Amino acid sequence: MHEAEPHEKIPRAGKDRLIAALAFSFASNLSPARAQEASPTPTPATQSIDKAELHQAVLDLTNPWTVMCIAAHPDDEDGTTLTVLRRKYGVHTVSLFSTYGEGGQNAVGPELYEELGVIRTRETLKASEIQGSEPHFLGLNDFGFSKSAEETFKAWGQDEALRRLVLKIRELRPDVIITNHDTSRGHGHHQATGRLVLEAFDAAADSKRFSEQLNKLKPWQVQRLFVRVFGGAASQPLQGATERIISIDPNEIDPVRGTTFAEQALTALQQHATQGPWPKSMAQMLRARRIESGKLQLIRYRLIREAKSVPSLPESATTPLDGLELLQVPEGIQPDIAAPKIDGRPLTEFVDRPDRVLAALVDWRASQTPEPSPAKDSDRLHLFESRANRALAIASGVSLTLSSRAPVLVPGVNTTFSIEIANAGSRSVTVDDLRFHSWGQVTPVKTADLLLPDTETVVTVDSTTPKNATLTVPNEEHLYDGLFLGKPFSAVATLEIDGARFFVSAESAREVAPAVEIRKISPSLLVWTPGRRDQTLTMTATVRNNLEAPFRGVLALNSQALGISAVGASVTLNANETRPVALRSNAGAFNRSGSRPGSRAKFNLASVLVEDTAATPITRRNVPVVFSDARVAPGIRVGYVASYDQTLEHALAALGVNSKALTIEAIMSSELSMYDTIIIDNRGYEAHPELIVANQRLLEFVNAGGTLLVFYHKSNEWNPDPSKKRPQLAPYPIVLGEERVTDETAPVKFLLPRHRLLNFPNRIRQADFANWIQERGLYYPKQWDEHYSALLSTHDPGEPPLTGGLLVGPYGKGAYIYTSMVWYR
Repeated sequence: MHEAEPHEKIPRAGKDRLIAALAFSFASNLSPARAQEASPTPTPATQSIDKAELHQAVLDLTNPWTVMCIAAHPDDEDGTTLTVLRRKYGVHTVSLFSTYGEGGQNAVGPELYEELGVIRTRETLKASEIQGSEPHFLGLNDFGFSKSAEETFKAWGQDEALRRLVLKIRELRPDVIITNHDTSRGHGHHQATGRLVLEAFDAAADSKRFSEQLNKLKPWQVQRLFVRVFGGAASQPLQGATERIISIDPNEIDPVRGTTFAEQALTALQQHATQGPWPKSMAQMLRARRIESGKLQLIRYRLIREAKSVPSLPESATTPLDGLELLQVPEGIQPDIAAPKIDGRPLTEFVDRPDRVLAALVDWRASQTPEPSPAKDSDRLHLFESRANRALAIASGVSLTLSSRAPVLVPGVNTTFSIEIANAGSRSVTVDDLRFHSWGQVTPVKTADLLLPDTETVVTVDSTTPKNATLTVPNEEHLYDGLFLGKPFSAVATLEIDGARFFVSAESAREVAPAVEIRKISPSLLVWTPGRRDQTLTMTATVRNNLEAPFRGVLALNSQALGISAVGASVTLNANETRPVALRSNAGAFNRSGSRPGSRAKFNLASVLVEDTAATPITRRNVPVVFSDARVAPGIRVGYVASYDQTLEHALAALGVNSKALTIEAIMSSELSMYDTIIIDNRGYEAHPELIVANQRLLEFVNAGGTLLVFYHKSNEWNPDPSKKRPQLAPYPIVLGEERVTDETAPVKFLLPRHRLLNFPNRIRQADFANWIQERGLYYPKQWDEHYSALLSTHDPGEPPLTGGLLVGPYGKGAYIYTSMVWYR
């Protein structure tokens, strides 16, 4: 699986026969556990019953349905509708993402690709918690922006993508699917996801499709499929669509939490920081969208598919579930998933009296038959039971937490886990059973038999990490095998209050790492050029000792490509210490042979190795080495304004350029004539809004004879905007559009092949555009002044040429360069 496993599903509480079977299956000869008895006298309560949590828990008991929102990337989901369905109606909501979002841009840091995918997944977990939804991922490759579903399926494989989607639908069994994506609009990943959703609606119910999945699963028929309507009623319906539409009001106030559902969804959206910046408030969002009414438009969904024999969506429907009916049993609708009430009224009306809610839940649970009912829909019953357990735990004030002394697990080393059961409620709680799940084993844990009100019990369990345990670090190397969030551990307690038996559980994930871990290497890519042949190679490795004892050893650099057999630095680390270690060496192989024939760049590897004093290898990380014959003009002095990361700094250092980072204050107050060239990094004006005020100083620098190079920006970060007090930033007008070239192999035509920029100090040739990663460029200028010369032309297949990717223009005695090419790819 590519996502964090959900909490373990617990058998139906109150059924002695199943509990006995559970206890029998858990029995094994495992490491002993040490127990600490409950506090003999009451202590101050460690928690209070949260009204919103209690309301949510009892509301969840009233809704047996599951709605799945399918999206291409994290932050593409309809967070507002998910929030409304869960927080207002108690629907079990699931979000499913085609990718981890690793191909996108990063607005807050240097991480890209798999590193970015790890971050975006963690952001999604935070956002989903706010929305009240359960996130899952298909783990398809996010290779950046594409313009069509056909292009996307070349990378994904349409059959494989469908197989994964069908598998998740069969596992999660949604009654209704909603999606923001249709089959023809926007990002190619969106279009492909929209197509997959339509096909999976039928395929998941067809026993002939992906039949190998049916060894453990059953076919599942989704009852309804809705696609969001954008752009008003004029939007064209998809094939087979109807005009039956439901509307969700994002402006409605959640009476329990005191905020609108749109505000809650915005808070969730803000967790996706790498895709920001997002509005900081609803007022800011309304201003940005120029909405004067103070209210967001209704969210509308069109019914696209409906299973046979399913009751029609009522014309007055307010949710995608309206009119659906549960499976029937002889006695009528399944009694096992009928929520308890007080005097015929729902428990949600009594959340201000948690004692009455608890009494009703206890009486209801204690009165249930210990024998399983002949339910036809066991998965729905299972979901209901997990929600009933949660309601009893919250109403009773009982909680279970799992932690460990060591934040990181080391193969072959013992770790002590702590399990705490706290009773912050007003009733005594009997602890019937406690189990600890680790490394595929289940350990019975001895604990206190009775927890009085306002007491807790803590037990410790020793667990030795297997010597052959798979490492989960570096996280980015485990994005696609499901280990990047760490190894999950869990504890499950069987509790009882006045004859009402229920379960509480807790899960905790821990990284599995070597005894001494190489956490980071800087630079993460070694570039060797003719200008560096006499320079010292300098690297910094950040290492951490994950042991509870000091470590002494050696950090060594080896590279056949660089002619380095072993350059080492002694390492002494205290217990759990993290610190950087510098490595320095000359590259002998490059000095002897120079650049490699037949290619302008050649890729190799260098290895950074940690060894102990007996020369036993502890761990190793590889660093790519690139040989390039790129040359730097002698004596050039460069100043630069970085945006979100150190990519530009590292690139200049790799080329051997004499460069210095510039602050906005330095631009405003320093003499800029000491620099030949100043570079504004990707989206620099967005990263540093104050740079807009300093822009005139930069233009004066160009006018006096300097060169200003500006890398790409988004159109809404660059084009003149009086509301943001942003003038035309270039000396002569450049207006950006939304056009981009997504084919990394798109041909590049040289419009002015003899232009000095393409010939000095390096002659740029067609071969330099080979091995490009992801898009060629984005947000190409759609208009520019005649003072500029366009040097390059490129385009995606079947589209007109885009010629504004590299613009050069004289200004005074200097030169101004704007480029939309994605050079860092």
